[in-house]
Amino acid sequence: MDQLKVRGGIIILFFALVFLSFGARLFSIQVLSTEYARRADKYVIKTKSIVPPRGNIYNRYGEIYVSNQPMFKMMVTPRNLYIPDTTLLLKYLEMSKEDLDRAIAKAAKYSSYKESVIAQHLDLETCGILQEALWDARGISFSVSNKRHYEYPVGANILGYISEVDSSDIKSSRGKYRIGDLVGKTGIEHSHDTTLRGVQGQRKILVDVHNREVGSYAKQRYDTAAVKGQDMMLGIDTELQAFGEALMQGKRGSIVAIEPSTGEILAFVSAPTYDPSSLTGSEQHTNWRRLQRDSLKPLFNRPLMAAYPPGSIYKLANALAALNEGIITENTYYSCGGGFSRNKGKPGCRFHVTPLALDNAIKHSCNSYFAATYMDFLHHHQYDSIYEAFDVWRGYMDRMGLGRELGVDIPYEKPGKLPSGKMYDRWYGHNRWIATTIISNSIGQGEILMTPLQMANLATLIANRGTYVKPHFLKAVRGDENYWNRVSYDTIDTEISPYHFRTVIDAMVQVVASGTARRAIIEGVDVAGKTGTVENPHGEDHSVFLGFAPAERPRIAIAAIIENAGGGGRWAAPLSACVIEKYLQGEIVSKQFEYNRLLNARF
Repeated sequence: MDQLKVRGGIIILFFALVFLSFGARLFSIQVLSTEYARRADKYVIKTKSIVPPRGNIYNRYGEIYVSNQPMFKMMVTPRNLYIPDTTLLLKYLEMSKEDLDRAIAKAAKYSSYKESVIAQHLDLETCGILQEALWDARGISFSVSNKRHYEYPVGANILGYISEVDSSDIKSSRGKYRIGDLVGKTGIEHSHDTTLRGVQGQRKILVDVHNREVGSYAKQRYDTAAVKGQDMMLGIDTELQAFGEALMQGKRGSIVAIEPSTGEILAFVSAPTYDPSSLTGSEQHTNWRRLQRDSLKPLFNRPLMAAYPPGSIYKLANALAALNEGIITENTYYSCGGGFSRNKGKPGCRFHVTPLALDNAIKHSCNSYFAATYMDFLHHHQYDSIYEAFDVWRGYMDRMGLGRELGVDIPYEKPGKLPSGKMYDRWYGHNRWIATTIISNSIGQGEILMTPLQMANLATLIANRGTYVKPHFLKAVRGDENYWNRVSYDTIDTEISPYHFRTVIDAMVQVVASGTARRAIIEGVDVAGKTGTVENPHGEDHSVFLGFAPAERPRIAIAAIIENAGGGGRWAAPLSACVIEKYLQGEIVSKQFEYNRLLNARF
């Protein structure tokens, strides 16, 4: 028994000595030795954002329109920043010492311990040179970024551009953005930014005192993958867009083309325009300032933001409202003797066959006919007052998308203008205005203003016999398993009987066949159209046309306005016909003469 006790004591003593040895070693390491403290100071755990590639944009045929080009960006952590020599840095960043100091100060103001971008759009070669040159610097890092690449350098006013977030973006984002992040500023890039930008990931990495990566942290256990932005398909026909932009060179104005059955915008030309690639890369800010100072305003999105008196194309809207209310029929005749006789010859009109019914009134664009129609509408016995009649008329215009935003999916759309009874009361006094006071509204020369988008939408709803799908650019979003998921849009009913559109459309076909828009004739295609010549107090009249084709089964509706070009039949009508022929037939055949004439025209 004593022997067993001795052996047990020896075993206990052995384990005690082992534990004592380990304890002494741990005490030596943790308390007496500075070796591990130095190692801990040598490496730092850092969180690095992974910016996903932005979603690609495709045209209506599934062809790449906008993609990404890999670039690099340089970031600084102000608290750790140390640059022994800035000479090479300033040379390759093409910055002055003052600019660099300002960028670093801005980063420090944002956060002294978080990374901030101070240089974007560095190519691979430049990035490599800087990394080698800054081997002994601290607080500097590089990461992959992207800039947009345009397979078709057209439609800048549609696409918009991406740029670094500013202070207001950061403040309003509630932590979503930080300095150096890129965000869509205008166009599709802005309105669908959340979908296109994807979701950032993050990596936990170990960096040394020079801010160089030495490995991942915890075997990537805490890393999250970035999610690429979703791809989008637009309804834009990029070849048609390029064709329209070529036709509008040297001119100011707009072309808007829509597929009537879907509301998809086929072309959205704003002239003058610019190359979208000029607002990418290192020259972005310089080019933006140049474009902003340009007196021709290429950054101004005319189809969406410019508002014009519509001129004679507005007669179609007035005719449809009057037909549906029973104010006139297709067989209602009015006389014209060169002007509206019930208002001392105002508005004036050119001499033509008289009296005439609605079809000939549209064909000859008779001012007297539509002035009489408007007057009979506002003073018709079925309404208790001119105010009731005016509100009924205004309701029709509103349902046709006039005087309000249509809700297209890019920002900064303007509503145009549709006058109200209250507005006329302020101008003239209550019960002190009548139809002749505002008779210019009958021919689109009064207080009414329309955007080119609204003009094209008017052509669309006539083509559809009374309905339209909200005009839009986004056609589909790429979903799982590479399928395109179509986006649905509301259909708006104007509450006008389809029967009344037959009369108007037949007359529009005659306008092109033998009326004021004969230059819009396309061999083998029935085009329905209406010209307008818009009075311009600042110079030559504006040339306007709206129409669609083929008349029976419309595939394209269009509106065009060329500023300071004169008569609608001379310029806007043949230009629209060229765009229609290009879309329907893929080439210019019957309109070759007009095409050449338009290419060389300057206004």
